Amino acid sequence: MRLAGVSSSAAGSLTGLSPVRRIAVLRPNHRLGNLLLLTPLIQELEARFPGAEIEVVGGGLAGPAVFAQFPLVTALHAFPARSYQRPGRVLRLLHALRQPSYDLAIDPMPRSRSGRFLLALVRARTRIGFRWGVGIRDFVLTHAVDPAGAPAHFAQAPLYLLRTALLADAAQAQAAQTSPIRPLALRLTQDERRSGAQRLAAALGRPAPPVPPCVGIFAHASGDKCFPADWWGQIVASLRRQAPSVPVVEFIPADGRRRLADDLPALQTPDLRLLGAALASTSVLVSGDCGIMHLADAAGARVMGLFKATEPARYAPSGPVSEGLWARDAKVESMAARIMASL
Repeated sequence: MRLAGVSSSAAGSLTGLSPVRRIAVLRPNHRLGNLLLLTPLIQELEARFPGAEIEVVGGGLAGPAVFAQFPLVTALHAFPARSYQRPGRVLRLLHALRQPSYDLAIDPMPRSRSGRFLLALVRARTRIGFRWGVGIRDFVLTHAVDPAGAPAHFAQAPLYLLRTALLADAAQAQAAQTSPIRPLALRLTQDERRSGAQRLAAALGRPAPPVPPCVGIFAHASGDKCFPADWWGQIVASLRRQAPSVPVVEFIPADGRRRLADDLPALQTPDLRLLGAALASTSVLVSGDCGIMHLADAAGARVMGLFKATEPARYAPSGPVSEGLWARDAKVESMAARIMASL
């Protein structure tokens, strides 16, 4: 088994290894979206190593909801959102991660300092990650993959990483780039979908499903990704002019504050799986780049993701009828027409 630093796409191969029974996926980030973006990789690991147990190292409290229907995910380790304020908890978690022995540990993202630190910390027979080109960062790898050929999208890059590391020789690396993508997946049950449809129908004033054609809007995102409330208000006004019979429903963020007009139907729930099911019951969910956009995508909703600061090539919803649009300079009327056309 060769160490990193060679010129091939992957230093060595996982082909022919002894059975992989315990896997660690290292993505210590507290954002909901970044956990959901791991679900294609988890699906790939399920297919490749059906007898393995997968431990996910993430952050925040969303892990149990995201991975509830992934039976091979047997443990979730969550770093707190502000780790520097909880040094004791962080040290206990690092100590716990140091104890087991893993057959395979994965740092799934290019240039993640925290992921690479944890990859060096855990005890693993095989450690794979993207090559940095920096000796101290790459030395920990048993299988280093050149990031130059990886897809831009942050849900698909980890698939390329794993598939390339699994290849028998570097000449086959192109196959990893052209292999089918895997979508984000929340794996909602039929009961959960019914509950989501019932919750949305109630928000629209209906006694029960079916839910009529409707537009869902989530008008919150962090930092520069957030469109102003008055811009969203103009979008809603334009939608009402163009299709007065189609209701618009606001999905309210966790802080409980509405961003849109008080006369709109609204829905809020802290239950992420119920929320995902309600999002999937809309005709189209319109959102900026945020965790709820990815939640809707993973739930199977038709999603229109609007981008103004981050790149759609990296974060756009991946569903077959969804799209990511660069909307920073978009005119309100044309954007509303685009939303209605998606119905």
